Amino acid sequence: ICELKNLVELNLSWNKLDGSLPQCLSNLTYLRVLDLTSNQLSGNLPISVFANLTSLEYLSLSGNNFQGSFSLSVLANHSRLEVLQISRLQIETENFPWLPRFQLKVLNLRRCNISGTIPSFLQYQYDLRYIDLSHNNLAGTFPTWLLQNNTKLEFLFLFNNFLKGLLHLPDSKRDLLHLVISNNNFIGMLPDNFGMILPELVYLDMSQNSFEGSIPPSMGYTVRLLFLDLSSNNFSGELPKQFLTGCVSLAFMNVSHNYFGGQIFPKYMSMTQLAWLYLNDNQFTGRLEEGLLNAPSLHILDVSNNMLSGQLPHWVGNFSNLDVLLMSRNSLEGDVSVPLSNLQVARILDISENKLYGPLEFSFNHSSSLWHLFLHNNSLNGSIPSALFQSSQLMTLDLRDNEFSGNIPPLINEDSNLRALLLRGNNLQGNIPQQLCHLRKIAIVDISYNLLDGSIPSCFTNIWPWMEEGDPFNGFVFGYTLVVEHFPAISAYYNSTLNLIFSGEDNRELRQRVEVKFMAKNRYESYKGGVLEYMTGLDLSSNELTGEIPSAIGYLQELHALNLSHNHLSGSIPRSFSNLKMIESMDLSYNKLRGQIPLELSELNYLAIFNVSYNDLSGPTPNTKQFANFDESNYRGNLNLCGPAVLKNCSTDLPPPPPMTPAEEDESAIDMVAFNWSFAVSYVTVIVGLLALLFLNSYWHRQWFFLIDACIDSCFYFWYKYVHYQQ
Repeated sequence: ICELKNLVELNLSWNKLDGSLPQCLSNLTYLRVLDLTSNQLSGNLPISVFANLTSLEYLSLSGNNFQGSFSLSVLANHSRLEVLQISRLQIETENFPWLPRFQLKVLNLRRCNISGTIPSFLQYQYDLRYIDLSHNNLAGTFPTWLLQNNTKLEFLFLFNNFLKGLLHLPDSKRDLLHLVISNNNFIGMLPDNFGMILPELVYLDMSQNSFEGSIPPSMGYTVRLLFLDLSSNNFSGELPKQFLTGCVSLAFMNVSHNYFGGQIFPKYMSMTQLAWLYLNDNQFTGRLEEGLLNAPSLHILDVSNNMLSGQLPHWVGNFSNLDVLLMSRNSLEGDVSVPLSNLQVARILDISENKLYGPLEFSFNHSSSLWHLFLHNNSLNGSIPSALFQSSQLMTLDLRDNEFSGNIPPLINEDSNLRALLLRGNNLQGNIPQQLCHLRKIAIVDISYNLLDGSIPSCFTNIWPWMEEGDPFNGFVFGYTLVVEHFPAISAYYNSTLNLIFSGEDNRELRQRVEVKFMAKNRYESYKGGVLEYMTGLDLSSNELTGEIPSAIGYLQELHALNLSHNHLSGSIPRSFSNLKMIESMDLSYNKLRGQIPLELSELNYLAIFNVSYNDLSGPTPNTKQFANFDESNYRGNLNLCGPAVLKNCSTDLPPPPPMTPAEEDESAIDMVAFNWSFAVSYVTVIVGLLALLFLNSYWHRQWFFLIDACIDSCFYFWYKYVHYQQ
């Protein structure tokens, strides 16, 4: 390539070139375009190469692995330079004073570890259209002068820096299309004339700052605005009417994690293009009005963690494209059966932690299209609809802490995709159905704090996430690609004979992560998104289960948490538990387990929580590896245990008595039926004999009644004396 002395444009972008740049590139003195974007080039950039290429108009080095630093002063004499794109490289801008001879149109210095204030050479630029200085260490205030000097500026990206202070805008209207200043330290209120100064905005992201006050009504002038993110600030007040009626093009709106209040969705709301709406974690109150019906293309609606009241609105069922409906942690109330039967939610439905009551009704057609259902912490009652277990699409069913009764539905679809079944804290009765093992993809089961009885099924080895490590399940994270319109092609700013690709971002990936709470390690853990894909657990605690622990549970090699506490389980701890190689938490406390703790359990290298308190275990406790960290609190209520953990020497104490055989247990056991009958007969015989004796002998008859009279007189005397003393 270096021999092509008359080469004008060189585009090697989006390949897999590695190694360092050859020094001989400095021979290409006629070169106007050099694009090496997105390769695997490394080493230090040869300064002499770029110093000699004074004809450069377009230089892009983004997306490589260059080391060292690069001073922009090397390009000071490149009077023709219009496009400069560098990323993932240490850029020096203020190492010594220099004046640029170029007038840039595009400047992209993302992830260049630039510190201090905005580079001073930009004060001499007056024709910029696109600026990206994001992901750096910039400090200081908002560069109002950039907007003031560059009247044709359309894109300004300053996110992920350390900028602070108030947001000041120019005095006159600007045609800025994209403004992204998220994740900085800006404070104060937005200017009242915000929408009048920047009426052409299409994309506005000011999230993760400390802005306060209300949204200025002038925001309603931004009629072309498609994307608005004001989340994670300190905004307050009601959403202004001018904003709700003026931003008619808005497709994405996120004002979550603020202090907005008042009613939402008034009837005059005219945001007809809304598809993604996040209003969660605010202070909105009152009933849900019907203004949102003007947005028929709604995909995601999140109004969780507010102070909304009233009944679940029937009109929510009118959205045919709704993928995600999140309304948890409010004060919604009323009978839930009718509104839920009308809903058409494809992926996530969460109306947990409200005041809903009544029976739960789901048609099979609806439940078969739903992926994740969260209804926990309400007052729902009746039986659990069997349609929920017949769906082939449902992945999460969370009905915790309600008032459901009856049995767990036995009709289970063998093709079920259910991954998390959470029925904790209800009034479910009967046995654990064997059909539960048909849920071969289940990873988390929590049916604790119910009234279940009978034995534990031994068929859990049919559930493959507990048995063997497989590919991670990806149903707990899904995304949407928001195509950013009006994003420029490089041809809009630079004419080239080659098809140059702009290295800026032209879309935004919206991630929706499912969250499940499960008791592990003695506390409620929240598992979300990718982490949830790897979590496995079984919690049958606080029921009335009986019988022995099936040895088959010990072969669930991929199980992370096991809780069988607070039941009536008997027998010994299965030695097969030593196969639970991934177990982190095991709770067998408050049962009737006997025998020794298998010493093989010391091979469980990940075990952090182990509790066998209040059983009838005996013999030495394991004291190697993980078990060396356990103390007496893990073994309370087992009087026959010995070892360092329980502060009891096994060698000096009498050995525990051998377990009795079934025949010995039968010989030593008391026949309670015979005992009760013999006691009743003896009691009646004594009473009848005493009455017969008093009836036949008149002397004893008189003495008996005399004794009774004397007792009555004595009791009356002491009572009278006590009352007189009190007066």
